[in-house]
Amino acid sequence: MSKPLRVLCDASLESNPAGTGTYVRGLLGALKRRDDVEIVEATFDSTSAATVDLAKKTPVSRLKSGLRHLTYYLRALPLRATELECDLIFCPSLLVPVSARVPYVVTVYDLTPLRYSGTQDWLSRTYLASMMRWGIPRARAICTISQAVGDEVAQRFRVPRERIVVTYPGPNPELQRAEPLPAPVPDRRFVLMVGTVEPRKNHLTVLRALGEHVRRQPSSDLVLVTAGSAGWRYQPVLSAIETLGLRDRVVRLGAVDPGVLKWLYQHASALLFPSLYEGFGLPVLEALGLRCPVIAARIPSVVEITGDAATLLEPTDVIAWSGILDRLADGQRDPAALAAGLERAGRFTWEACAASAMQAIRGVAESRRR
Repeated sequence: MSKPLRVLCDASLESNPAGTGTYVRGLLGALKRRDDVEIVEATFDSTSAATVDLAKKTPVSRLKSGLRHLTYYLRALPLRATELECDLIFCPSLLVPVSARVPYVVTVYDLTPLRYSGTQDWLSRTYLASMMRWGIPRARAICTISQAVGDEVAQRFRVPRERIVVTYPGPNPELQRAEPLPAPVPDRRFVLMVGTVEPRKNHLTVLRALGEHVRRQPSSDLVLVTAGSAGWRYQPVLSAIETLGLRDRVVRLGAVDPGVLKWLYQHASALLFPSLYEGFGLPVLEALGLRCPVIAARIPSVVEITGDAATLLEPTDVIAWSGILDRLADGQRDPAALAAGLERAGRFTWEACAASAMQAIRGVAESRRR
């Protein structure tokens, strides 16, 4: 058997509580279980990745962190790859070595900094957009987490399709292993939203739909439970809860442990996923895998995941979303639909993700040796 490839992986986002961290942990774990690659991890020494709540980060601290980031990606990461005689650097994010003789593979989750820049704060979008414009054209191979993102990258950056490999995520490993733990929610029928609270996740449509549902059915006991870290520009969500008179109808749990999240999926009337734009949509996959009905936005990446296993709506159609809430307030779960969702979710695994990533890694290594 040929000698395993030695690959330096940047694991700096492993502690991130959002989907990015799940992807890094899941993929690196699967790569380490393979015998055709030796994974060497490098990590940027910072606590900034452990939270996505920008309100807890001052402009000065973020600027200092950004400068340390640049130093790490400009010097430390490529230097470590050279010292360890690695075949290449694998970056499971947009953060790439700014200057390196060792080739690298970049991972693109979505093009939010370019397509929906108004949903991010100025420092994040400027930094990420700059990394994107620098890193994507210079990458020897590009991993994307959906075909939809791959199509966007090819079109916007005029990248040859043969340099793009789709590496679909699997479900959160910690979630799969967890024992369900009851969540601190009222003993009432509830719908669930999972994800960072930020404009792109489109909580406002669901809140307006819930307000309309309550207006039409004041006797309904349906509540909305949100699970996910506060991110950025979430004040309009808090204001809408008050303005629409939904304080007793919305339970904000913040970030929750995997066991609690598992219990929520298993007991929710449905997962609501109205995102305006996603590179993939990990909560959709997780819900399907735990037999939770999914009501989601009809956007390309979500269609890729669900096929016919979910109800898809236009993201901002408040009337359609409120109609769904009317049905959920009285309806029961459909066993056939849940079985279809479970079958669909089973197609996405971290082993398949790692195999696709290895396709990109192996192609770069072989090209370099030639």
